[in-house]
Amino acid sequence: MGAFCVFGISKTVCRNKAEKKVPTVMGTGEDRRHLSISEWAQQVQLQAESLFLTEQKLVKISPEFDAPQFCRDWLSVSPAEVRLPRIMVRTQKLDDSGKPVMRKGAPVMVWADFDLGTLLLDKEH
Repeated sequence: MGAFCVFGISKTVCRNKAEKKVPTVMGTGEDRRHLSISEWAQQVQLQAESLFLTEQKLVKISPEFDAPQFCRDWLSVSPAEVRLPRIMVRTQKLDDSGKPVMRKGAPVMVWADFDLGTLLLDKEH
């Protein structure tokens, strides 16, 4: 299991969201008609571009990797396809006092911002 991944906004994720939002039928009543594949694709493209520029919620956009340098390599392949990239690490969730949160006897795992300094401090304790 990988412990690192990239969160951000990608054109691929925005396109998938747009495909779900754009209807295949336009109009109502007598004016109702089905869009052609090219018309629908054009509407999807416009919606995806709009989402890519305006979306603010970061989501997991890469597969999981074993080391952070693989996340950097993944990002370097096509940097224009990703906006607001952030490398995240899988770690235990801690409560306000710094103790691990447990559920059914196992620690709860979450994605947190990757910071090499904090990661090294965690390994010392």
